[in-house]
Amino acid sequence: MKNLIDILSQYNSIAIAGMAKNAGKTTTLNYMISGFAVQGAVLGLTSIGLDGEETDQVTSTPKPRIFAPAGTVVATAEKLLVKRERGINDIAKQILAVIDIATPLGRVVVARALTDGNVMLAGPSMVSQIAPIMQILQDHGATKIIIDGAAGRKSLAVPHVAQAIVLATGAGLSKSMDTVIAETRHIAEIFNLPTPQMTSQTVVGAALCRPSPEYTHIPGAVTDTKIDGLYDKQILAEDATKILITPKTLARIRLSGGSISVQNRINLAAITINPTSPYGTNFDAALFLEKMSEMINVPIFNVERG
Repeated sequence: MKNLIDILSQYNSIAIAGMAKNAGKTTTLNYMISGFAVQGAVLGLTSIGLDGEETDQVTSTPKPRIFAPAGTVVATAEKLLVKRERGINDIAKQILAVIDIATPLGRVVVARALTDGNVMLAGPSMVSQIAPIMQILQDHGATKIIIDGAAGRKSLAVPHVAQAIVLATGAGLSKSMDTVIAETRHIAEIFNLPTPQMTSQTVVGAALCRPSPEYTHIPGAVTDTKIDGLYDKQILAEDATKILITPKTLARIRLSGGSISVQNRINLAAITINPTSPYGTNFDAALFLEKMSEMINVPIFNVERG
């Protein structure tokens, strides 16, 4: 049976998105870093927002450190690179580049870890700014880039710039296991929506492929309000990150004979689960994994158990 690293080995860039705070995103990140380092990959790390801090900025609970092996290329905010703290941000480093992209903690700086150690990551808040950072990481030798997304809906936009996404979910989302499974299943279904059937059309001697004319294209965010009255239509969205409908609305579309497709499909490669939360919720880990796997047709892993 393949593990998470086996599944992700084929991709050069991977984004991690979190369904909520404390869903196990940093634990998943560290698991991936360790696994790819064993394979000999030169890691490139960057982030949407801030991660790697000593305590969670929302719950004030301790957070796992982000470990960077020697040789890792890191893109983070300049104020964090000069803030060296034992056990939190303690790598020896070589500055490789300063990028004219601003964050609340200064410009983005690219550095190579000269020693093993822990790092804090802080990147731009705009997903569109991640692509040039990734290119610079590659230019400095990174062969496996991992983008640490923010928690919640905001992080779901990260897959635009990565070949694959790993979705972290868990007890931090809800005290109810069934609710966590249902909400995660809904996001997985949205990410797995198909692309539309295409029709060929000749324009000035060139063959172009366009969506069949029966599709109703909805630009921008696809919400319950915009869907109202279109339940029996073949709806076309830009991509999964634009689809903000509820599970009830998605079910109504299907019951009405309609469908939703996306122009640009996002590759949800795997889901990781965290059965505990700092709020005191503790799911039975084996049961949680079993029920998630029954309900969602995506490889699912509890990375704390391998």
